[in-house]
Amino acid sequence: MVTLDVNGVSLAAYESGTGGPPFVFIHGFACDHTFWEPQFDDLARDHRCLSLDLRGRGGSEAKPPYHTTQQADDVAAVMRALGFGPSIIVGHSLGGIVALLLNERHPDLVLGIVTGDSPINAKGLGAGGMVKAIREAGGIEPARPLVERFWSETTSDAIKAHVRQVMLDIPAEVAAGMLDEAPDDRMADLMKLADKKPLMAIWAEGALGEPLWLREVAMYIRQEVVPGTGHFFQLEEPGMTNALLRAFLDDVARDPRIVRA
Repeated sequence: MVTLDVNGVSLAAYESGTGGPPFVFIHGFACDHTFWEPQFDDLARDHRCLSLDLRGRGGSEAKPPYHTTQQADDVAAVMRALGFGPSIIVGHSLGGIVALLLNERHPDLVLGIVTGDSPINAKGLGAGGMVKAIREAGGIEPARPLVERFWSETTSDAIKAHVRQVMLDIPAEVAAGMLDEAPDDRMADLMKLADKKPLMAIWAEGALGEPLWLREVAMYIRQEVVPGTGHFFQLEEPGMTNALLRAFLDDVARDPRIVRA
């Protein structure tokens, strides 16, 4: 782990491997870098990989603002500080929204995008009620029912324990801040912009977003389902998830829209 001071905050970043194209892993709401650990470890065997704790999570400083636009700028600042060029950006859940905003605001850093069971749909997150409830409660308890809906029938007790330990330990203001100011009214525009590059959406068995709507707004997107999994498909079926990410490398290599040196 390295600690970097960027955008007025101290962020924890994890880097390993060599080779291109690089991968950058972004965790979701109330999570941390460990939620992409199986993929980070596998891809780092032959690719340069970066994972980080978003502000307020893991080893990173809790300093507002915490919303997705700020998180996208933070990821970009860490990438630039470590000398990452155009990379494949992989975001789980809310991290997928961060990836889309990173592509919009820092397109030179994005070679391709993978979203993992992200809440991508016509209406956006619609998290205003949850944000209000968390702030009024002064804690994450209002989000517990949401967390408990993330399991599949086969989700292991170990994964459930890890998810609960990390997600339910988040400070109220960080949790509310991560859901605040979401780009709900711009989701279609963000997807159309992302669709100009290699783009893949990976879904759990019961998708958190709307794959059919996504097909309507993104012409070239590749969509894949990891059968029988809950929201944390990458932890439940790491081998299949790793294989999908490696298959996406072929999409990137063959995409005629990419200008190659």
